[in-house]
Amino acid sequence: MIIDIVGAGALGLLFGGKLLMAGNQVRFWTRTTAQADLLSHDGVTILERDVEIHILPDQILAKPISDLADTWKKTPGDWLLLMVKQTGIDDFIHEISPLQDYMLSIACFQNGMGHLEKLQAAMPKALLCSAITTEGAKRTQLEVTRAGAGETRLGRYNIAASISIEEKKTFTLAGLLQQAGFDCTVSNEIDKLIYRKLLINAVINPLTALWRIPNGELFITEERKRLMRQLYDEVLLVYSERGICLDQDMWDQLISVCRSTATNTSSMLADVLAGRGTEVGSINGHIVRMARKLGLVVPTHEILLHLIEGMQPEGVN
Repeated sequence: MIIDIVGAGALGLLFGGKLLMAGNQVRFWTRTTAQADLLSHDGVTILERDVEIHILPDQILAKPISDLADTWKKTPGDWLLLMVKQTGIDDFIHEISPLQDYMLSIACFQNGMGHLEKLQAAMPKALLCSAITTEGAKRTQLEVTRAGAGETRLGRYNIAASISIEEKKTFTLAGLLQQAGFDCTVSNEIDKLIYRKLLINAVINPLTALWRIPNGELFITEERKRLMRQLYDEVLLVYSERGICLDQDMWDQLISVCRSTATNTSSMLADVLAGRGTEVGSINGHIVRMARKLGLVVPTHEILLHLIEGMQPEGVN
């Protein structure tokens, strides 16, 4: 199988590296030529609990994303794993526009919502798959540390081809990820999982970014827990009006996620610390837009949206 990994951050290198070591042909696509050259020259090491996986430079095929369309036309891949953040979706669509008439299979690992609709409009013949993962990884220059094994769930977003073909391809990808050492299954409740993840991200990410704390410090004071609960209750109000049902113990699940990722730096906090644009517009901003369409207000989410947006002078994409 030929697997294209778009986005060579910690998660992209973790998935791509393990798929490579499982016997697949993996092509890494980076934002810049310099990033591709660094990977090709130095390789990367993946650190797991009891294992070190050394991927040597001659095993890595890395190129800038600007070369993807021409390369794919000559040698099509079987699956494309899209691991850029929401803020990189528009650039990806621009780079891949020459392939809009091709039937690509794309698994989308983004936080927040809105990207799937954009991709579907730009790539009408593509088979799109939502990927919800609790895998965590941290990256230094040449090392990626897997922060405990998580779960990955795949589900079809659209029906661009026959259901049987798309379903078969999704199960094939799940099998490849299982062989590579990931807990991956296909879910027929992917929409529920997407909304569950949106809720969790909408509570954890902006607060950790604003207070600049790891996830585990969110629930150590009553003041912080009250604000978490405020955000949580506002989301449930919107979901209730939309007819979106989550598990009855969702609050307990949220606190459990904070505990299990206690030492993690949320992606939004990492972006703020690095001075990058964040995904707040596609997370809390999406909650705000859902509320407005229903004639509701979610004041806590709206305030946090503006506070996080205001951290970067250029605003948020």
